[in-house]
Amino acid sequence: MENNFEKNDFYLSFNKKLNKNENILLNIIIKKVIDGSGDILEFKESYLKSTLKLDQDNTLINFFDIFMKKKINYRFKQYNLIENNGSIYIFSSYKCSNKIFTITLSKDFIAIFNKDINVFKNYNFNILLRFENLYTRNFFMLITKKNIFNNFIDLNLDDLKKSLEIENNYSRFYDFEKYILSKIIKELKDIANIHIKYDKIKIANNRKIIALRFYIKDMLLIQLRAQVTKLMSPINSLISNYDKIDKFIERFIINKGVDYVEKNIYYAKLHHRTRFETFLIESIKYNYFASRFDNESKNYSNLIFKLDKKFKDTDSLKKSFVEILKNPKFLHLSDMSTIVDDEFDSVENYSENSLSKKLTPFYNEFTKNLNSYKEYQYEDHLFKILIEFNGIYESHIRVYKK
Repeated sequence: MENNFEKNDFYLSFNKKLNKNENILLNIIIKKVIDGSGDILEFKESYLKSTLKLDQDNTLINFFDIFMKKKINYRFKQYNLIENNGSIYIFSSYKCSNKIFTITLSKDFIAIFNKDINVFKNYNFNILLRFENLYTRNFFMLITKKNIFNNFIDLNLDDLKKSLEIENNYSRFYDFEKYILSKIIKELKDIANIHIKYDKIKIANNRKIIALRFYIKDMLLIQLRAQVTKLMSPINSLISNYDKIDKFIERFIINKGVDYVEKNIYYAKLHHRTRFETFLIESIKYNYFASRFDNESKNYSNLIFKLDKKFKDTDSLKKSFVEILKNPKFLHLSDMSTIVDDEFDSVENYSENSLSKKLTPFYNEFTKNLNSYKEYQYEDHLFKILIEFNGIYESHIRVYKK
């Protein structure tokens, strides 16, 4: 059956229907990719034989030769403008050596399930390919196109069968309900955490069922919205374009996970200087929590001191840093420890001796930047210092010698 390709439509199918054993192996492969096993997978021959239960006349070599020819066909309109049609092979090659089968997965297939953001995830390829049942895949595409999650919809029975590609089968509703509908509902719940109930719509004064009213509850979407709301709460007062940031955060939760987004929101709130929204987007997009300080450190090579530690506040970090400077290897900077008193925020409070005057700019800048932006950089003819305070997470101190 050829589905009409209309605005916002997408369609995914295999060029040839997968049999039971191919579905079993596909789901094993998908699980390994999601778990981060990489693009090369190895399977013992004994494992494959016990798992796949091949017919006596069918060898594993024959099985893989046929499976290699199966490909994923897709089409969608990106940004509602650019029509995309393509195919993705599951794996590009396989070999058998010493009773070990080695499979090399295709790059695009891995991209569907890894944590990188790409167009395949925007069209739920990572969910669609986990359905073993063609009918479930078609039903999921139908409700996704109509965008009726956490809502209800009335579907004419004949139109529904047409969308499921079984328009000429299951004339008895009992059979349709038992062999198609019940399996769709179970698989959607098990794989996508979508809960479905339905009512039968009949002709008045007639027992014939002509339509179904589906009540569709996407538990993952409900959880997702709760997560977005929770993460947005601490930064609401800093945001002017709420809808834009809301959708941006939702997209990255889907693709990168809650922990990734939460850490980068926390980081952006700590370290932004002026335009918070811009810095927030950069932080989440480029993973500033894990990369910004390290990227800055890459510009220097002669590391003479390194500390990664949690501090309860900036004052604690400041005190620790002053203790670190007592080491004579820091030369003129070690003089700082002789004049800094914990009761003072600035060396301007000290007597006007030549040493305090010389180090006042250094200490005042250090204090101001650490308190305001939770980070500090210092550079002179001998040293480069990088400091980043990260609140409940590890803070970083690096000292480089030129």
